[in-house]
Amino acid sequence: MRGILLAFTLFITMLTALTAGVTSPPAKEPAWKTAYIKRGFVGNYDANWAGGLGATLRMRVPIPVAGTKVRLSVRGCWDATTELTKLALVKGADDQGTSTGPVYPITFAGQPGLTLDKGLKEATSDVIDIPMTPGAWYLEERYASQHYPYAYDIDKAFTEAGDHFGKPTLAGNADCYLGIVYRIDVLTTDKRPTVICYGDSITHGYSAPSNGGKRYPDLLAKILNRPTLNLGMNGDIITQSGGVPDLCASLPGADTVIFLMGINDIISNAGFTKETYVQCARRVIDGCRDRKLKIFLGTLPPAAGYAAFDKDPAKEQLRQAINAWIRTDAVADGVIDFDATLADPKTPGKFNPDSQSGDWLHPNATGYRKMAEAAAQVLKDTRKDTSSTSH
Repeated sequence: MRGILLAFTLFITMLTALTAGVTSPPAKEPAWKTAYIKRGFVGNYDANWAGGLGATLRMRVPIPVAGTKVRLSVRGCWDATTELTKLALVKGADDQGTSTGPVYPITFAGQPGLTLDKGLKEATSDVIDIPMTPGAWYLEERYASQHYPYAYDIDKAFTEAGDHFGKPTLAGNADCYLGIVYRIDVLTTDKRPTVICYGDSITHGYSAPSNGGKRYPDLLAKILNRPTLNLGMNGDIITQSGGVPDLCASLPGADTVIFLMGINDIISNAGFTKETYVQCARRVIDGCRDRKLKIFLGTLPPAAGYAAFDKDPAKEQLRQAINAWIRTDAVADGVIDFDATLADPKTPGKFNPDSQSGDWLHPNATGYRKMAEAAAQVLKDTRKDTSSTSH
């Protein structure tokens, strides 16, 4: 027995010597990462349009990262006081409005609701402990005010009169985004850098299937396996893009911006020129680089066949001139040729019929998939080039 004990003691001594100085890898330090953002609130929603005063509202907010804590940023109306009764997050059982599991209340200075005076007042919630998991989540809200913000969205909101927080399904729906939440940050150890897709309705996903995750930023996220934020807004124009670098730099976790803007300017602004586009695009490129963000420009997709575009042949000439500058002189970190990706080879100024939604201006689900694949390839190739250069 003494021999066995002696041998065991000797073994432990040797093991201790062998492992001396060997340490386990340090645990990842959690950091805040913007996991969801909504841009483009367009007006005041009337409570009677979605179940009446005090109805339960449920909005889909896909979360790309796991985390332990959450904070929400909210914004009110320009010309109406918004009174929030209560707000919560609940896990989605699917993308079509079904929730499951516990309801996690969100508070503001310890209170379940708040009042936002008119004038687009903003507030940030308390930091809330929530075991976040990637996938579909739902915001649930109730209001004591007749008006609260809304945004055009392909995703539907789900509604029902009365207080039904946590009810698996709600009786009605509304064809827009309702409510005051415009940003969700998650405390996470996920170190994957976030891609920001900034643009107009084509980035936003106009004509993509509702609640389907088929917009090009959604699909890009799956291909790259990276968090991706959709900062598209219907009707946006490049001449109002001066704040893009500051906004993108304010979103923790992001290191890459894909910028696709300009077709609305061509269609709607008779005085818009290539020189105007170049001036605006260079401001975005330089601003992003100054803030240590990689910036990729997308060429403007085809628009022939869209009535307002076809009225003046000079619009197509301008689109071609802008795309030529993007491909050869923009000096961004990369160019994503959405034009070549979506164009009909037989009629280059027009969408490929299999990729357009019916209005000849916006892609369909196939077109958005092609956009995502083209963007993913450019970003992957750029990362490979950067890696090979750094060795």
